[in-house]
Amino acid sequence: MHPLTTSRPRAAAIAATALLILATGCSSAVTSAEQTEFSDPQSVNPAATSDPVDGDRVGADAIITGRDYVFEGIPDVVNAGDSIAFVNASLEEAHELVVFPIDEDETRPAEELWQALDPTAEPVLVSVAGPSADGQLYVGDGTITEPGRYLAVCFLPVGGDPDLIFEQDGPVEGDEPPHASVGMVAEIVVEA
Repeated sequence: MHPLTTSRPRAAAIAATALLILATGCSSAVTSAEQTEFSDPQSVNPAATSDPVDGDRVGADAIITGRDYVFEGIPDVVNAGDSIAFVNASLEEAHELVVFPIDEDETRPAEELWQALDPTAEPVLVSVAGPSADGQLYVGDGTITEPGRYLAVCFLPVGGDPDLIFEQDGPVEGDEPPHASVGMVAEIVVEA
């Protein structure tokens, strides 16, 4: 089943996706070399990530930057197989780039689609980054290989404690709405 064919309550989708991301991150077989593929740890500092990111620094074809509460730098088109890096330009909050395929017949904008995600949907790419840091890959290898439209979402709670993102074994609990609800959703177009 396609992730956007079954509408579910927003809270269930958020909880299920956060659980998947954190469970995968905590038990992932991804090596530290794979997690830091795009990162030069010597260069991660607020000055380096508070402005648009230098693609050469993180070694990727496309750089997506998370800010409070938007994605920036998404190219008009990403070529299938191009490497995608995620960096967080926020000085205080963690952000994530969670990417799901969008059905080819879907016409709704990204701002509506994230609320209709099937809670069992599996993302094709997940990268999580603490404040002023490069993202760590938890799902995927940093590429999207199939052409099509993709939904980028951040499900972390507004004002959430960044340390909890990497310490918890399950969904990040909180009374605050997810970053997506205040605008941190976008569309990525991938072409062959």
